[in-house]
Amino acid sequence: MRINRLLWGLWGAMIVSMLLRQRADTYMIVALIILPVLIVLLDLHEEISLLKEENNHQRKFVMDRYNLMQEKFNDVTSQIEKRLVVDFAEFAKSNPGEERAPRNRTEMPRLNRKKKKKIRSAVQTPVDFQDMKNETMANVPPENKPEEDFDDI
Repeated sequence: MRINRLLWGLWGAMIVSMLLRQRADTYMIVALIILPVLIVLLDLHEEISLLKEENNHQRKFVMDRYNLMQEKFNDVTSQIEKRLVVDFAEFAKSNPGEERAPRNRTEMPRLNRKKKKKIRSAVQTPVDFQDMKNETMANVPPENKPEEDFDDI
């Protein structure tokens, strides 16, 4: 801020100097035009540095608040998890009669499965189709008897 006052004082002194000499120097006019622009740029630079510093403080504040909120959130979730575990344990104690689900295949209850019937190999007697008498048909097991429809052949 002190430099700005000195620069503005220099700018005023240059104007007074030009008026007293009653002569307009080209370099003096250029300096009179550029000096205020440089003063404004210096003010902007100073303001930007202040904003950066304020931004760092705000960022620190925000990060502190974020960490605090994250810790509170973690505490709340751990409390909820503990409550759920306790509630589930109480529920399990209050309902002991229910069966638990088996964990592996060996604990699975065996289902009544239909056993495969073993195919019995029937002792087949040779059938003489040339001689179709009742005596031969009596010796043939029931599975191998010809159907009644073929009697008329």
